[in-house]
Amino acid sequence: MKLKDKVAMITGGGRGIGKAIALAYAREGAKLALCARTGAELEQTVNELRGLNSEAEGWVCDVSVPEAVLQFVAGARQKFGRIDVLVNNAGVMTRPVPITELEIKKWDYTMAVNLRGPFLITQAVLPIMAKQKSGSIINVSSSIGRGAYANFIAYATSKWGLEGFSQNLAVETRSLGIRVNSVEPGYVATKLTGYHGSKPDSVTEVFVYLASDDSKNVTGKMLSSSGWKTQVK
Repeated sequence: MKLKDKVAMITGGGRGIGKAIALAYAREGAKLALCARTGAELEQTVNELRGLNSEAEGWVCDVSVPEAVLQFVAGARQKFGRIDVLVNNAGVMTRPVPITELEIKKWDYTMAVNLRGPFLITQAVLPIMAKQKSGSIINVSSSIGRGAYANFIAYATSKWGLEGFSQNLAVETRSLGIRVNSVEPGYVATKLTGYHGSKPDSVTEVFVYLASDDSKNVTGKMLSSSGWKTQVK
C-alpha cells in the first residue's frame, strides 16, 4: 500500500491511461479525485474504483476552462481535505496533417487542452500543496514531445511546451517541498492512438513510483515508462 491515504487528482481519468493510473493508485490505497469531459465514462470509472474499496469522486470538467478547473479543485479539496498528487493526463490530438493544412481552431484547441489545461490545474493546486509543504506533480508527455515528427505540429508543440513547463515548475517549486516530473508513456492503446499499442495498465508502475514517498528526492526528471528505473538512479 505505497499510497495509503494519499489523495491523487487525475485529469482525463475516465478512460485510457488516466483510468489505468487511477486503478493502480486505488490498489495502492490512494483516494481519487478524477475529472473528465465525458460523464458516463467518468461515472463507470469511479464505480470501479469504489469496487476496489477506494474513496473516489468524479467531476465533469473541461481543463481548458478556468471556472471548471476551480470548481474541480475546490470540490476535491472540500471532499478530501488535501491534495498529495496531481497527474496532468488529459490530452487531445488532431488528425496528422502538414502545417499548411492545419486549421487554426484545431491548433488552438490542442494548445488549450494540452498546455493551458495543465497550467490552470497546477496553478489552482499549488497553493494547497505549498501549504502542506509537500506534493508530487506528474505531467503526461509523449515521445512526440521529445523528438521531431512530421505532420504533428500542434500536438508536438503542445507536448514540447509541457516538457518546458515541467522543467521550469520543478525549479520554481523545489523550495516548497513539491516535486515535478514528466512521463513519456510510449505507444499506448488509447483513443488517441486508435487503440493500437500496449495496454494502459502496462505503463502505470512509474506513476505509482512518482506518487509515492519512494520518489521524495526525484524532481525535474523526464522519465519514460519503459526505462524509468535507470533514469532515476
